[in-house]
Amino acid sequence: MLIEPVSGWSQFEYSDDVVELIAQSMELVDNGGIWQYYNFTEDSSVWCSNETEATNQLQVTFDSNADDAKIKRLGIELTNNGSQYFKELFKLKKRLKIKFDIRDV
Repeated sequence: MLIEPVSGWSQFEYSDDVVELIAQSMELVDNGGIWQYYNFTEDSSVWCSNETEATNQLQVTFDSNADDAKIKRLGIELTNNGSQYFKELFKLKKRLKIKFDIRDV
């Protein structure tokens, strides 16, 4: 599912704050957390569960690979299997809605 601010990403001025909230909420395996991190292209990031039967993930695409790039697209894949991954993504989605009015498209 795609999520975005009510005004759309092109008008949104808090991309850095959203990325910071994501990074604080989704601890990577390398740091003792549960999330795998992938950077398949210069302008995208993926946080992914390593579950065998289901995948929960968050994908962020930016408008460029510059340091000041803005978010162009934010997608969340939730597999309602009650796993820790699902619960963390569900909580993050709620935080994004409360703090930045980011909701399902």
